[in-house]
Amino acid sequence: MNSKLLGSILIIAGSSIGGGMLAMPITSAGVGFVGATILLFIIWFAMCYTALLMVRIYDFNSSKDGFDTLTRKYAGFTVNRIAGLSLMFLIYGLTAAYMSGGGTILKTNIDLLFNTNLDDRLAVLMFSIVFSAIVIVGTKWVDWFTRLLFGAKLVFLVLLVVLMTPLIKWANLLHMPLSQGLVIMSIPAIFTSFGFHGSIPSIVDYLDGNKKMLKRAFILGSLLPLVIYLVWQIAILGSLDQTVFMQILQQHSEVKGLLLSIRELSDSAYIETLFSFFAAAALGTSFLGVSLGLYDYYKDLFKEKKANVIKPLAAVCTFFPPLMFALFYPEGFILALGYAAIAGVVLALVIPIILYLKAMKFHNIKISILQYFIIGFILILSVLIVYAQLLVVSRG
Repeated sequence: MNSKLLGSILIIAGSSIGGGMLAMPITSAGVGFVGATILLFIIWFAMCYTALLMVRIYDFNSSKDGFDTLTRKYAGFTVNRIAGLSLMFLIYGLTAAYMSGGGTILKTNIDLLFNTNLDDRLAVLMFSIVFSAIVIVGTKWVDWFTRLLFGAKLVFLVLLVVLMTPLIKWANLLHMPLSQGLVIMSIPAIFTSFGFHGSIPSIVDYLDGNKKMLKRAFILGSLLPLVIYLVWQIAILGSLDQTVFMQILQQHSEVKGLLLSIRELSDSAYIETLFSFFAAAALGTSFLGVSLGLYDYYKDLFKEKKANVIKPLAAVCTFFPPLMFALFYPEGFILALGYAAIAGVVLALVIPIILYLKAMKFHNIKISILQYFIIGFILILSVLIVYAQLLVVSRG
């Protein structure tokens, strides 16, 4: 396989397999394995399909064109601004979540290894500085670090699954949703578990617009997380009793609650340690993938400015806002992912459809009835995800 193609697949998959791996068991605890699996398949299909619509649009455009350029060309000023704001909110939400979660994991491991009590904000800052620097250096560095972290992540995942397999009880996997409301409220976090669309222009540019490789990259890059998520759900939801898991999550929210659940119910120091290493690698790859997309967007947006200020300005705009959120609202991991879902619907589902319809009309290309049907289904799904997030906010 072509080296750049492999790197692109891992960047796409790495962007997805991060916070979603940690958030998914938390939000799926009251839904059950069967319900979560159905939602995963539906959302994967929608996200993969709209990515392929974007690839089709690049048939008529330069591989150097970013979201700002494409939306200006086909959709006009209003959609251009909506797309830009959606990209910012999406990546800010995801990046803030990964900074917060990454800081939590880093602190937990440092405290465990050195018997210290590292300041929460310092841990977030340390995680953020290291991974932000990799993104600023360039896509090639993101590619290589993603390969390293992704490889480590797969090793940790395989070891975790092997160790947790004896703990899996099929009765745990057959639990039905505790309520219809929990199913709906789990949708936003599961949706953001495929949050790779912000990096589409970066991947197109990295692969020099090669359409065959781009299609393979987005299909395989989104399919890999789907498979890993299913294995992960079996390992976690199959090992943890639904009632006990929900009780722990009510007492200790978000990442800390999941870590405590793993510790208490597995009764294994090896599993706890492996899970911490896996979580750190997962958050690292996600951070690199999603923030790269916003960083390249800002470089495209500021391309008319002096060359020596483009990168510093893009770096400040990309990393400073989510860092402030992560530092001053450290418990906002799931909240940040949830709010990212609304922006993600616009960026990953609605904008690609608008651009595709506009581009096909612009280039006088007919759209099939089947495509219209699929597009209609995705738009209905978009409304459901936004409604689900508003429901989460109203009950929060």
